Amino acid sequence: MSRGRVIAALILMLLSTATNAHLLNMTDLHFDASDPEAVLLHIKIDLGQSLLSPVDYWRAVNSDPAEQYALIAPAAGQLLNGMQILIGGTTVSGSLQSWSLEAASLEAIENSLSPQMAILSFDFGRLDISPTSEPADSSLELFLDEQLEIPWPALLRVDTSTRALPVSRLLTANDRRSRPISLIDNIETTGSSAMARLAISFQAWVPGLSWLAIGFQHIIPWGLDHIAFVLGLFFLSTRISTLFYQVSCFTVAHSLTLGLATLGWISVPASIIEPLIAASIVFIAVDNLYNDLLGRWRLLVVTLFGLLHGLGFASALSELMLPAENFYMALLMFNLGVEAGQLTVLALAFAAVGWLRGRAAYNERVARPATVTIAGVGTYWLLKRVAF
Repeated sequence: MSRGRVIAALILMLLSTATNAHLLNMTDLHFDASDPEAVLLHIKIDLGQSLLSPVDYWRAVNSDPAEQYALIAPAAGQLLNGMQILIGGTTVSGSLQSWSLEAASLEAIENSLSPQMAILSFDFGRLDISPTSEPADSSLELFLDEQLEIPWPALLRVDTSTRALPVSRLLTANDRRSRPISLIDNIETTGSSAMARLAISFQAWVPGLSWLAIGFQHIIPWGLDHIAFVLGLFFLSTRISTLFYQVSCFTVAHSLTLGLATLGWISVPASIIEPLIAASIVFIAVDNLYNDLLGRWRLLVVTLFGLLHGLGFASALSELMLPAENFYMALLMFNLGVEAGQLTVLALAFAAVGWLRGRAAYNERVARPATVTIAGVGTYWLLKRVAF
């Protein structure tokens, strides 16, 4: 494969990761009529990236219930005013009954790849539908106003007491109407759109995919210090085996401390870890200037530095919120995302200068200038993190 094709493929990978962010925070509308005496509409929405600003959402998360209501009431009103729900052709109205907000940090809210989903529940009272009602009098239809902007797509699910299975419809910014859904029989259960069924299947994978993307993002574009360290490993020698052994030691080590720190078994303040990570970059770069062979002591040092970088990943991960119900899977996927980011860095480095590695001038014209640059950047980060 040509160098141009490799770079193009990597760019497409990054673009597809950004595009999938829209599916990760899709809006979920659950119309629950399983109790006809108390019909509820639960809306699961990435509120801090739609109807509220991240700052206002973060304020609401950290407020008491009265303050929360004051902050989210305008957004709840926008949702109610932007929806029209028809039952038997008659518009029904609801009111905000309860809400649930969650977020680990303002950074997490601002990151589209780590949606902090709020749940707003609206009470629609009693549903006047009986099993003997005519189909036209027992259908539900939902319209979303053209002015209402929420994270798309929106998945509508309808549960009733007379249905064995829910019915689903997928709404998009271009198709905001659900079409009539019968509330009294199972005729339309199989009529759920293929796109809705696909969206339901996709949602089962969303937690893993989102944490995979978040892990990748903690290397590209946020992990500049980790990128510098990996490039330091890359520029030691032209031998592929040399790079393989170093990256393997680094990966095993940082995976170990990432897991232990996330589980709460070890804890080291970021004020200590961050300067040490910068120092590891300087050390690796300076060592490259004086050695071009891989020694056992170098592998030991890389392993020790990997332990430090794993603590750094754990510190960044603590700013987000691992889900309790899929904790270990989310942790695994985050780590795999980190590995994918590292491999992407190495692939880009090979695409950029790999074709020069067999030439006599490679060390003097490529490896040494790059290594000096890495050492300089690491020194700057070290001074900044220690002094400031």
